Amino acid sequence: MCRTLVKRNKQNPFDYQYAENFSLEGEKDTWLNNSYYFSAHDENMSIFARLGKRVNVEETWFCVYLDGKLYSLHQEFFPVGTAPIHVGKNGSDWLLSFQGKLNENDEASVLATFVGNQQPIDFTSDMPAERMAAGIANEKWSKAFFGQLQNVSGQCHYEQEGVLEGQLTLNGRTIDFHLPCVRDHSFGKRDWNYMNNHLWLMAVSPHQQFNYSLVSYPVMTVLEVGHYRNETGLHFMLQADLDFQRINQGTVPRELAFRMKLDNSRTIAVEAKFLTGLSYHFQDGQYILHENIAEFNIDGKRCRGILEIGFNADSSRYFNQRELIKIKR
Repeated sequence: MCRTLVKRNKQNPFDYQYAENFSLEGEKDTWLNNSYYFSAHDENMSIFARLGKRVNVEETWFCVYLDGKLYSLHQEFFPVGTAPIHVGKNGSDWLLSFQGKLNENDEASVLATFVGNQQPIDFTSDMPAERMAAGIANEKWSKAFFGQLQNVSGQCHYEQEGVLEGQLTLNGRTIDFHLPCVRDHSFGKRDWNYMNNHLWLMAVSPHQQFNYSLVSYPVMTVLEVGHYRNETGLHFMLQADLDFQRINQGTVPRELAFRMKLDNSRTIAVEAKFLTGLSYHFQDGQYILHENIAEFNIDGKRCRGILEIGFNADSSRYFNQRELIKIKR
């Protein structure tokens, strides 16, 4: 299976320029998604924003965590073209802006530029083939199974590390910021109700960047990928020992701790602690996503980032009700 996946990735390399310029213009399929996400953090301030474009609606997140207080956009959906969040390109950089109310009555505006300082990472072609192969190995193989895998592989998803620099105006107070940031872009068919549950841990600082992503689908009970960048370079996850039972309760865990084996033969310790968060509701509540800001200790180094976890409204679908200890990883 690993050989097959490696061959497939070589035959279908990630097209960065196509991905960067993807547009829904001319499309009519309401399942198609073009989602832009920015998550920027230091020890004093966090900003995250998402603009999920569809042909019939725009999914919106905007949040600032400053001085221990959370300021967030409460409205989750806007008619096409009316969202207070705007995302656009300026050469190879990305522009992010917001103008509107946070919480009930806090007036806010943000104008910022994302500048990438690392190569983009594609979650299909760049990850070790062993990760997808392990997920496939947990399932019963059949012609129907491999056909249904298209529901998983039909989405392009990549991220890039960089810096988000700009200015926040909050209730008349102006703050300049220069924050380590991860930009995430995904596009293609997305049916939130097709997901059973998922977890995304992401942390970033000038000296390191960490990612652990887990998702469960009806066709594939567990797919885990991850990576870690430090002063020695970028290293991909080969295996992690996160206790699945900790993320199988339909609630946000307040702390998580596990170990991750990397492709440079090192194993790093990871700790995440919840600080604050928000909940988002997709497809009339069929899928609930909790976006949380967290403090991390990764390989002995502290930073801040995101603890994102989501659950299908049907709790009987978590991990396909499989016996978690028997899942091949």
